[in-house]
Amino acid sequence: MWPLAVAVVSIVGIGVTGFLYNTKLKQTANVAAAPAVTPSATPTSSAAASSPTPTQLAKAPMTPPNAGAAMAPMPMPSPSPMAGKLAADSVPFINERVRNFLAGDYSAAGDYKAFALNVGGFTGSALNQASEEAARNAALEQCQKRADAAQSPRRCELYAVGNTIVYTHGKPPMPPPPYVRHDAMTERAFASKDFPIVREPQKVRIENIFVPAAKSRSVALGPGGQYFMVLGASSAEEAARRSLESCGAIAGVACMVVAADDNFVVPIPTLFRTTGFFHAASNASILADARGEVVRKLGDAMGWNAVAVGTAGRPGLGLKAADEQAAVNSALVDCAKRDSDCHVIAVGPFTVGPAN
Repeated sequence: MWPLAVAVVSIVGIGVTGFLYNTKLKQTANVAAAPAVTPSATPTSSAAASSPTPTQLAKAPMTPPNAGAAMAPMPMPSPSPMAGKLAADSVPFINERVRNFLAGDYSAAGDYKAFALNVGGFTGSALNQASEEAARNAALEQCQKRADAAQSPRRCELYAVGNTIVYTHGKPPMPPPPYVRHDAMTERAFASKDFPIVREPQKVRIENIFVPAAKSRSVALGPGGQYFMVLGASSAEEAARRSLESCGAIAGVACMVVAADDNFVVPIPTLFRTTGFFHAASNASILADARGEVVRKLGDAMGWNAVAVGTAGRPGLGLKAADEQAAVNSALVDCAKRDSDCHVIAVGPFTVGPAN
């Protein structure tokens, strides 16, 4: 009986072991079949696994290295993502040649295709790719190579896949048009030493890059000292638009064109130190119930304008003066009629403080 009992136990043990081993193999196979990582929905700038041939890359004109990045960059804001069908005339940062390419060759091409750009206006595109992933990677790779060659500090991002916008940032903040308003009383020859808000190293950079550059050229400035240059544009309008779009994306608020070609196109204070942008409607130095009147009187006033306030915050205005000194004197006299210890807080579009 003992040999029979041992044989039965052995047979049962072998069967159980085999069953457990088989079950373990099936579980291992199921785990191996599951994806290790969930693909990210955020576009990346990684290159395609197999590099596309030169004929596979779209012949989009390369944006020349004519855009100067702000020296005090800030993160690009992320308002509601742009969505919908690609419209060439609404794509920010790019020049008119690239817009024509998007409206023509790119729009007419079939899948798979993609278009990438960065804040500096550098672009990359790919047409007739084998897959959507290949198109995405090829467009990003081409854009980033161009940006890196010009030492652009901004990374490229996908703007469109096929004819659908996939850009993850909203439109850059822009001021209302017209973007440049010429005024013979305030417009004067450009001088880098008088460039407002920015520090001395930035003035030197502007002198070395902006002054000798080809027309049309423009510099847009943000209230925190962010700025962006566009050089060698096809028109003054294009230069102004692109500099404002790029500066606005960097600053997070609407910028202002301060120089176009050879001239300052806004009043540039020289009697005071510029400290920021002046917004009468929200300026805390002005008595709250007086701000609306200041906004109304400034309105579209041409020439030199200045604002002064006293200890009680009651404002005095100097409007439509022929020069900065006359506007300042008028503002101080007007303020002294209704307040005491008056001082100037704004000249033209800028807040000001005592000169250094």
